[in-house]
Order: sequence, then structure tokens, then C-alpha cells
Amino acid sequence: MDDDHRELANRLFAAATAMLEDATELAVAGQSVWLNPAQIVDTGRRLQAAARDIGIIAEATTIVANPGANRRQSSRKLGR
Repeated sequence: MDDDHRELANRLFAAATAMLEDATELAVAGQSVWLNPAQIVDTGRRLQAAARDIGIIAEATTIVANPGANRRQSSRKLGR
């Protein structure tokens, strides 16, 4: 992996770390006994969105680190 790809991977992991910290705050907030049902739903949806975003970042790091392998896997999934 060249230096530019390594730097990009490092930045992606830093972004994932920040997103995980934010998701942790949501999960802690969701434990409050003072939340009404609408607030619980909102917090749950925000946590779902954070998890999706973290998954995208994780996938991007694997593509950056090994782009050729991921193209082959994507082609197999598409039946090519």
C-alpha cells in the first residue's frame, strides 16, 4: 500500500473513532429513564444511522487497503 492510501486509511479510522464516540453517547442517552417513547424512537434511529455510517467507513478502509480484491468480490456478488 502506498503512502497516500495508508494516510487515507488512517483518516478513515480516525473518522470511525469519532463516529463511534458519538454513537456511544447516543447509546448512553438512550438508557435514560426520562425519555418518552418518541425520544427513544429518535435516539434509536440516530443510532441506526450512525451504525450504517460506521459500516460504510469500515468498508471503505478495506477497499483502500486492497482495491483489487474488493473489485473481484463485488463482481462475484453481481454474478459477473
